[in-house]
Amino acid sequence: MVAVLVMAVLGGAFLAGVASAAAPERAAGRIYGDDVLWATFVPTTLQPGPEQSFNVLYSLGPGLISVTNSLPGDSDYRGGRWQVYSVTFVDMAPMQFTNDADVLAAAAGGHVTISNTPVSYVLCPLFTL
Repeated sequence: MVAVLVMAVLGGAFLAGVASAAAPERAAGRIYGDDVLWATFVPTTLQPGPEQSFNVLYSLGPGLISVTNSLPGDSDYRGGRWQVYSVTFVDMAPMQFTNDADVLAAAAGGHVTISNTPVSYVLCPLFTL
């Protein structure tokens, strides 16, 4: 029983360390999620797959940082596998969103449009800064 408890504690500590791993130097990319800036690697292109094996990443355009709907520690986080959707600014100047709720609210208000289908599929895991 003690061995099981020790293994559970060590396993939990390991998982907590993975979820909050600091960004390696080569992780020069950035992604916003829940108003927090995360580090990532340059993305690797993936082939399309089952929708449930990806999270959503909103690409806001040149000079702006993409925004995600899921982060390390979220129960639905897929390890940095993203369906990338293109966001186009319609009746407002391009601006930096920092969470998916604001992207979706802007779309509901007609201020931006979001592509109906993914424009790409990529792999780029997130790391804390």
